[in-house]
Amino acid sequence: MSTQFSIYYNSLENQKYLRQIIESGAGKLVESHDLAHLPAQAVNGIDVVFLEYQESNPELDHWIEKIAANPRSPAIFLYFKEISTNNLWKALRLGAKECFTFPIQEEDFRQAVKRLVARTEVRKISAKPTQVISFLGCKGGVGTSFLVANLASLLAQEHRGKVLVVDLDLGFGQLNYFFDVHPEHTLIEVIENIEKLDIIYLQNIFCPIGDNRYLLPAPARLEEAEIINAGHVEKIITYLKNNLGFRWILIDCCHQLDEITMKALELSESLVLVTAQSIPGLSNAKKMLDTLGLLKLKGLEVEVWVNCWDRQHELTVSDAENFLGKTIAGTITCDHQQASFSVNEGKLLVETSPRHPISADLKLMAGKISPEDTPEKTNGSGWKWLQRLWSKKKP
Repeated sequence: MSTQFSIYYNSLENQKYLRQIIESGAGKLVESHDLAHLPAQAVNGIDVVFLEYQESNPELDHWIEKIAANPRSPAIFLYFKEISTNNLWKALRLGAKECFTFPIQEEDFRQAVKRLVARTEVRKISAKPTQVISFLGCKGGVGTSFLVANLASLLAQEHRGKVLVVDLDLGFGQLNYFFDVHPEHTLIEVIENIEKLDIIYLQNIFCPIGDNRYLLPAPARLEEAEIINAGHVEKIITYLKNNLGFRWILIDCCHQLDEITMKALELSESLVLVTAQSIPGLSNAKKMLDTLGLLKLKGLEVEVWVNCWDRQHELTVSDAENFLGKTIAGTITCDHQQASFSVNEGKLLVETSPRHPISADLKLMAGKISPEDTPEKTNGSGWKWLQRLWSKKKP
């Protein structure tokens, strides 16, 4: 069923423009009036009231605030001739769900409608608690960001959960390239407004990276990364975990056990330590495991994944487990050429090549992250076949 809209406009030109945007986004315009005919109430089966906003109009501000305060009222979308930070904050305080300015990008509008539908669905069902999973590379170049990006897709699509990816590689985070997106906002803007966190504000900050998944990017410049501290990270992750309705928050923690990473781990249910099939990689992983053992972080489940696994390599799973003193939870097949191609193209391997061995390995790992949400396959094929493949891979 399409989303039902009403428009309240100041000029006929803008009314026609907003109508075009609604219809191009598969919405349905039910009614359209000028701002002089705002109703006393807006509970009439409409899903969204799309307003052409007028500044210096206290009566309009009061109407928006009154309608937004009624939980039975439709959502309010505002259209600005020009938008500023002050206007954005004012709109959020009044209770608007989305804000737009000319020209409205069709994809941005469709994503806004999807967010609205998602919020409605969350109210209808009892949401499962948010699970925070941190990913920590034992050193640079082990493919941590590659794993995070592809797992986000699998969890969002095959396990039907809302996913947020947080890039905590503050100085050199590049997760946006994996999704081929160009974010308008980054983590630094959230930090600058840390005392005024708001659900709608954050939803406008997040960068959509596909259906049901979003990215909170790392700062764009090195000097911005130096502003962020562990206290900021604690406030942000705690707020995200408790207020946004995400099923999973995946945090890319880079490869350093600094105060930023430690705070993320304190707030996580699980840690995936990503290592390589090499002596340096395993040695670093051992040091990190020993350090984590000394810290005794309560409630943190630690798993070791080995990326770029070569079955013909002289180091076996048993060798790695004996050296680490810990079971290897998963290995991901080695194919440097295919993995590099997907990264450079900004196309996720699990989407472009779902039958590739890397994709099969990652599907199995996603199933372990969310066993209760694993898609069922007919005649017991699909996932059982992957599990048999997994058991055969271990020497």
